[in-house]
Amino acid sequence: MVLEIQRGCIRGCRFCQAGNVYRPLREHSLEYLKHYAYDMLKSTGHEEISLSSLSSSDYTHLEGLVNFLIDEFKGKGVNISLPSLRIDAFSLDVMSKVQDIKKSSLTFAPEAGSQRQRDVINKGLTEEVILKGASDAFHAGWNRVKLYFMLGQPTETVEDMEGIALLSEKIAETYYDEIPKDQRHGKVQVVASSSFFVPKPFTPFQWAPMCREEEFLDRARIVREEIHAQLNQKSIRYNWHEADVTVLEGILARGDRKVGDAILKAYEHGALFDAWSEYYHPEYWKEAFAECGIDTDFYTIRERSDDEIFPWDFIHIGVTKKFLLREWKRA
Repeated sequence: MVLEIQRGCIRGCRFCQAGNVYRPLREHSLEYLKHYAYDMLKSTGHEEISLSSLSSSDYTHLEGLVNFLIDEFKGKGVNISLPSLRIDAFSLDVMSKVQDIKKSSLTFAPEAGSQRQRDVINKGLTEEVILKGASDAFHAGWNRVKLYFMLGQPTETVEDMEGIALLSEKIAETYYDEIPKDQRHGKVQVVASSSFFVPKPFTPFQWAPMCREEEFLDRARIVREEIHAQLNQKSIRYNWHEADVTVLEGILARGDRKVGDAILKAYEHGALFDAWSEYYHPEYWKEAFAECGIDTDFYTIRERSDDEIFPWDFIHIGVTKKFLLREWKRA
């Protein structure tokens, strides 16, 4: 079962739609959450409770809530899941109480391989902080780390792409440098995953162009080759998202009413349950766009001018277009 602990986020990453749409940050009170956690677990019989928010570490009463859930339910076979945590000493302390360290992995989301690129996207995370978090986790007994990145973001260079491999290597090195052989639980496992960047409405990047499918795959290849060149390559695994699905997401994300006709056509051709890869047929979508006379490049690879009127401009989310444009220029 899912318990939403707060809505909104204080971070302000420039690629993130939810961070803009759900402003301002609003927290539920501790008493409210205790009451609902208790009632929902009692009435559903679920065996896991997930504390949901865009940035769980920023919730003021996290410690009090986790302690309550542990005291109330841990002995009754209920797992506590904490997505979206920053990896710092406090979070590690919380996670060690609710997770089986031997089985679980920790997730960091640097989003970009270099500090320059992280500054462009306004991801307030330095390499020092990431390595310190990994070090603390290794000393606390973890030896599995997941890293989330995004390829194809505005201004990205080959150095930024290769930085994904270099950061993964530094994390593996941290483990072997700092944890004595007799205290290791086997090898370190670093899993680096990259999704591909889709410029979303209501973000500063809504003006940005998007890569073509081949460009995305070329960028993933650059990262993979750089990982294979690292000393600890056997401890690092790399995987990436499907590029063709990402391009379709880009069309749907910034499409106008013409795309609505194509969605209906694709459905009539048999597009259904596309989120499951075995049911996804890109040819249904290509046929639908062709029949509707839609040039998909118009929605994806084109950089927008500052004064372009977007199909979604009539929706007021509380953040002004002027503010988003200013953030785009700053990026």
